[in-house]
Amino acid sequence: MRADETRVRAWCIEHVRDGMCAIYMRARHLLHPLCVALPFALHVSVVMAQVHTIDWAGMKWRVRTEQGGPCATQRWNADGVWVDAAGQLHLKLIRMPSGVLSCAEIISLEQFRFGTYQFEVTGPIGTIDANVALGIFFYPSPDVGPDGTNEIDIEVARWGRPDGPQVHYTAWYRSRPGSWHLPMRVADQANHAQFGIQWLPGSVRWTSSLQGATEAHFEGDVASQPQTLRFNLWLFRQPAPVDGREVEFVIKSMKVREW
Repeated sequence: MRADETRVRAWCIEHVRDGMCAIYMRARHLLHPLCVALPFALHVSVVMAQVHTIDWAGMKWRVRTEQGGPCATQRWNADGVWVDAAGQLHLKLIRMPSGVLSCAEIISLEQFRFGTYQFEVTGPIGTIDANVALGIFFYPSPDVGPDGTNEIDIEVARWGRPDGPQVHYTAWYRSRPGSWHLPMRVADQANHAQFGIQWLPGSVRWTSSLQGATEAHFEGDVASQPQTLRFNLWLFRQPAPVDGREVEFVIKSMKVREW
């Protein structure tokens, strides 16, 4: 395979993984406008990128299936993602035939910016396993910033500590490494919550039906460019929950009011 064809393949795969597009190319025949800049004389063998998508909350999402982090087993499985008859999104750690547990993630094909976002969540919030993390977060594409910048998070996790706080709000700085972070301890019996993110120019405010009078507000070096919205359920540093069981969360609804 020639070097230019190798670059074409890599470009297509990377952009599919970013959730930007699914690209299907044949020699001398390009069916996607993002490929028009390729040299006319380039002979490209068929490249087919299988992309799993779902429709939920009035929009389309890519279901992650490629291997990689942060899931401790490096496995992401479309079987762990589905929408039920009531329109609720399910994320589940699924045991594969090999016995390995796989993680679940969806990525919006749209990008979002300033606005108010509300999420209704059910699942083991108060009793979250020390090795399991649920994430609801805005994440930048490479042209906005590298990993560890710009991200805005709601996470249900104990980060390996059986007695750790269960809910975490984080804003990763826009222009430098580092983040603002607020952990929050909730009742063990908590299994339902309304979470919210209000993303404004220069500030982020988090809300939850579980936080009572706790203020969760950051002003400063906040993301300002559009980002994808992602939901994931994954294994933190260990290949299974402490009790070895499958874990499931349900996102009952999502409401978006962009500014």
